[in-house]
Amino acid sequence: MATIEPFSHAMIEACLRSLNLRFLRDEDNDFVVQFQYDPQYDCEVTFYLMAQGQQREIYSLLCRTSRRFEPGSWERALVLCNTWNRERRWPKSYLRSYESANAAYAEICLEEHIDLEVGIHQELFFSYTMTFFSASLSFWRWLHQDQRFY
Repeated sequence: MATIEPFSHAMIEACLRSLNLRFLRDEDNDFVVQFQYDPQYDCEVTFYLMAQGQQREIYSLLCRTSRRFEPGSWERALVLCNTWNRERRWPKSYLRSYESANAAYAEICLEEHIDLEVGIHQELFFSYTMTFFSASLSFWRWLHQDQRFY
């Protein structure tokens, strides 16, 4: 029977190492995994694996890419994000816009969060993480190849 362990940065690191993934650490000790440009997504993909919350008990996963969208495409991007969210359980997709005096652009972000205050066993943690990676890459393939959004 699997043993429930406390959630920690060490658990994230063990998962990434078991997958033989190269990663960086940020100033909060969280993890960044970068994938180079891939033509099936037509972008670079970056994953952030974080311990958040007051006691670092929330496991947060974020996927961003190098792809940026001009204001004229925002409406379609929103429709596609809503379609994805309605038809699939994960990951949650949304459009994040950035505007300044002389420029405006947006990116699509994918994310998931789970409260692990009571802990989790390593096998489930591994499965949860792999599902996020796989589903996120499926989203970008769907957006680029199936929806021909960009």
